[in-house]
Amino acid sequence: MTQELAPSTEPALEPSEARVSPRTRAIAGYVGLGVVFLLSLLAPSGDAEYGLWSLLPAVTLFGFILTTHRVIEGFLWTGILAVFMIHRLGLPAAWIGSLNEQMTDADNIWLLVLLTMIGGLLGVFERMGLSASFARAVSRLARGPRAAGAITAVSSLLLSNDSYLSASGVGVSMTPVNRRFGLPRAFTASVVRSTGEPGTTLNPFGSTSVLIAGLLIGAGYGADRSEVSVYLDVLPYLFYSFAAVIIGVLLAIRIVPAVGAMRREFGAVDVDELDEPAETRTQPHFVNFLVPIVVVIASAIVLADIQLGFALALLATGLLLVAQRATTLSEYVDAVIEGMKDIFSLVLLMALAFVLVNAVSELGFTEFIVDSVGGVIAPQWLPFAIFLVFGITEMLVTLNWSLYILLVPVLVTLAGEVGASVPMTVAALLSAGTFGVAAAISSDVGLLTATSTRVPLYRHWITNLPYQVAAAVVALIGFAVLGFIG
Repeated sequence: MTQELAPSTEPALEPSEARVSPRTRAIAGYVGLGVVFLLSLLAPSGDAEYGLWSLLPAVTLFGFILTTHRVIEGFLWTGILAVFMIHRLGLPAAWIGSLNEQMTDADNIWLLVLLTMIGGLLGVFERMGLSASFARAVSRLARGPRAAGAITAVSSLLLSNDSYLSASGVGVSMTPVNRRFGLPRAFTASVVRSTGEPGTTLNPFGSTSVLIAGLLIGAGYGADRSEVSVYLDVLPYLFYSFAAVIIGVLLAIRIVPAVGAMRREFGAVDVDELDEPAETRTQPHFVNFLVPIVVVIASAIVLADIQLGFALALLATGLLLVAQRATTLSEYVDAVIEGMKDIFSLVLLMALAFVLVNAVSELGFTEFIVDSVGGVIAPQWLPFAIFLVFGITEMLVTLNWSLYILLVPVLVTLAGEVGASVPMTVAALLSAGTFGVAAAISSDVGLLTATSTRVPLYRHWITNLPYQVAAAVVALIGFAVLGFIG
């Protein structure tokens, strides 16, 4: 089973990999995993209170992936671990039951279908020459690496109504442009990741922003005001999002330097490698690349359904290309299917993640964190504590929208009871969730970014992480300042 969501022709990232073989890492990871399973026998089971034990699967996931670099296996085994802690000898039936339950959940199916359609559109972009055509058009504006990086960041921000659109559209179109100027795939992925979901949260009309505003109103905050007005209360305190976007833009124009693993990527990139399509067919006009993106944005705004938007985009693009005789119907369908195959690893990983997240919730993971924080923190320091604690947990296993749906109503009540600012407290939670989306190896946006830029998932994670941690430190300082000034 491969752990890379996309092929790569670039050389290995870390010099240490020459000293520590994949086999050695796998042995170390599985020995540690065995120890954890034995340790879990000491934990409560069934409907008991798990307390600190609820952290075990999340910590194990992070440790296993960091040790072995094997992402899908990490989610598989830690999901099994979490279910085992609850059901013990009933594990086989319970795990299969949980998988069936999660795979028949309407929200989960919605996401998996969305990802599959995104994969189909990515297949069209690459195999029909649309991304290469757009890249050629953009390359006329990109006179050098700074300009190419700037265009990448601006494009991602312009598509910030939804981070899926930013990750897929910008990743697949700007990677070849940046490659021509010696900018590695991991660079493009990091710029897109820094400006994607953080940019979405800074957009009052973004998908995440609308969700947060709706949850706030539903919890009784600003019930007599519009969603945009309510969200504007939260927006000034999104320190992480502001910092991530600024760092991403500065990285794009090469003011923020390549550090750590990213620096090694720059040393390994082949400037002469052009990401051209394998076939020599005449490429369609670059406008054909923009049409599906416009369709997706319009559908998200007008129909409030991005899944339908991608379906309509696939239909519109097919009709356009066939009408222009740029392809045949059978070739177009083949491109869509091949794209869906390419994204299957992501769909599989998300299915396993659903099982893990559900089991971790049954263990009382979130309730333990809230109870640990709520009773011991002064009101003015509550946003700082929320960001610190949930920033760490989201880094381990990102719950993202599930976290918001679960905790925004709780935090509105908690902030009101202890006298803390509701907008600041919710902004801290949103900042923590955004950090998870932009930094966690389990993030669906990260998986999609890695796929669209064709960067192996672990490599994308380790090269992107320093920039997101830097943004998180800035955010932590911001919330600390709020704590000091009360």
